[in-house]
Amino acid sequence: MTAYARACCVFLLSLAVTCPTQATEGNTDQALQTAKHIAENSQAAPHISRDAFMQPARVRDLSMSPDGRWLTFRRDTEQRIELWLREIESGKSRRILPNSDQVAVYWSGDGARIWVADEQGIGVFDIGTKTSRRIFRFDDARQQALWTVDRYAPAFAVLSEKIADNGKWLHRYLTIDADGKTQVVYESRKALQSALLNADGSLRYIAGYDGDAFDTVIWKQEKGTKQELMRCPLPERCHPISYAFAGAANESVWALAHNGEDRAVLQRFDTRLKKWEILHQDPRRIADAVSVVMQPDGLDWLAIAYRPDRVQWHGRLAETDSKLDIVKTKLPPDLQDANLDIKPASDGSRWFIQAIKANQLYHRYFLYDVTEQLLTPLFEQESQSAVTPEQMSNSLPVQWRGRDGMLLHGYVYLPKGIPLNEAPLIAMIHGGPYSRSFGENDIGAQLLTNRGYIVFKPNFRASIGYGVNYVKAAGGDFGKHGVLDDIITGLDHLIANGIGNAKRQAVVGHSFGGYASLMAVTHHPKRFAFAVPSAAPVDMAWTMEDIAIEGGSALSADGPPLEVLFPKYGVPYGDESWHEQMHRDSPLMHAKNLSTPVYLWAGAKDDRVAVESNVRYMAEANADFTPTLLIDPESGHSPGERINAEALGWLIEAAAHRHFGGGVTKPSPELERFLKKNLRAGGSNLQE
Repeated sequence: MTAYARACCVFLLSLAVTCPTQATEGNTDQALQTAKHIAENSQAAPHISRDAFMQPARVRDLSMSPDGRWLTFRRDTEQRIELWLREIESGKSRRILPNSDQVAVYWSGDGARIWVADEQGIGVFDIGTKTSRRIFRFDDARQQALWTVDRYAPAFAVLSEKIADNGKWLHRYLTIDADGKTQVVYESRKALQSALLNADGSLRYIAGYDGDAFDTVIWKQEKGTKQELMRCPLPERCHPISYAFAGAANESVWALAHNGEDRAVLQRFDTRLKKWEILHQDPRRIADAVSVVMQPDGLDWLAIAYRPDRVQWHGRLAETDSKLDIVKTKLPPDLQDANLDIKPASDGSRWFIQAIKANQLYHRYFLYDVTEQLLTPLFEQESQSAVTPEQMSNSLPVQWRGRDGMLLHGYVYLPKGIPLNEAPLIAMIHGGPYSRSFGENDIGAQLLTNRGYIVFKPNFRASIGYGVNYVKAAGGDFGKHGVLDDIITGLDHLIANGIGNAKRQAVVGHSFGGYASLMAVTHHPKRFAFAVPSAAPVDMAWTMEDIAIEGGSALSADGPPLEVLFPKYGVPYGDESWHEQMHRDSPLMHAKNLSTPVYLWAGAKDDRVAVESNVRYMAEANADFTPTLLIDPESGHSPGERINAEALGWLIEAAAHRHFGGGVTKPSPELERFLKKNLRAGGSNLQE
């Protein structure tokens, strides 16, 4: 199942506790001034080691059973990551897997069993007998995987497999029961994205790719036939989330979908009227719908969430809004303005709550008794980190106008106890480009703000979550204007509001964010003190052409090819003049003129951005500003193990310290050996 479909899970409620005032362009500037005043007059945080920020939570990945009786969670013992089961009423816990690293865990819809999947196959833990067994081993030749578990069919899970057939791929989907018995329920030349099942395991509604243009289509499955209900051309999305019967001739299905709308909204198809109707959309007309909760009886929707900055919820009825308001009043003071995931039990009497906030190093967990209006913390001791919320920075949503007047969105993290108009300002640019920053906890952002730097995370045009027009607005302008202008105007906006020193700016980013960082120092050579691009393409068109030929993890193996995907997102990939312009604007083309210190990170096993391209950029750069290059021999596109992530964190921290003087954590002996072996010092030796 796709990440989008998982985000649309009917049982998952992502609630943000926000102030009643809605963030608008005007009052985000007002909020900037208020936050600036508070930050400058707060006590400065002590210097906190990089290692403290990187310590994982001892308990994480909690999940409540649909019947509200049990919790699963992972416990990190430092030697391994165990999977545990806890009975909520008694509080008794038992270990059910000695090592759950890289193991997917799913509750059955009735809470009777837990489906677990690792790289070898599928197992089942029976709640009644407290026994587990492996029921299925994957056939690697068939690329088998556990695809989804559906609440409508609690006795089954669904497997996916991909088979070579007459020179083409055949996608097959099979139900599997607790005894390991399988049955094929669907096969197609194109992959499915999501599905809703009948109780017997047969498919009722499916969403999948269709045609050479890879439209997403919702079909109703009935008696071996498919009825098309909705078609969404890329980059639109449409996913069924729930269905219900209201009589033999009347059935409804709900979907989070664009269906011709700019933003994803909640829609319902009435089989009697044979048409879709829009039930709710973002009142601010900024954000896509991200989650829906259905009523306990499943006959209508209960609440819907959007994420224009913080996730905001709207109930179908005033009674629902009243219940959500009660939850807000019960939260601890340090979790105000937190994003919450709430999973209600199937009878609605109990909610499982996960709180996520930028200045909380770990997620916090609660159970809420709806009848008693009682909020009980879970694993409170294990949720406390060595770094307190007071020592970290909360994120602040910001809005600004691009050069063409387009309203843009992002977040800023402010250090405490220092004059912010004198503080260094670092843009931390997300990858993709079709991704986004969420304004939640980010270890890198917290490390930098602790050192006294302001961190700006722009959601430039092409970022997701703000509708189709926002995604397509870049129009493939990934050169010296377009997306880069959005980042620059965002920095200018902050500086104009007294946030950041114009003479002390830097850029860091990963993947596309690394490319944008290189573009920033290429086309604004006197603006930035340094850049730390990791896994960075040095020529965007070159990298895209390589991916189109070689494939790799940058593209879904089952999704549209690059030559289809890019044009659908407004990129003129088939236009030779676009490729020529991208080459002319590329960092590689201008490497000989580099006049800003650059610190590169590259994974030797990266199948998206060839490490050789970074070596070439280093070789062709201005000899007076030869980049420093850290080649991680064991990592791919992103750092793999702890030591790999720590090395990249050190590179960013050390570069910032060299140019801004905020301090750097001394490498451990293990990291020292790693750096000595893999760091190629260019114009600046960070280990001095």
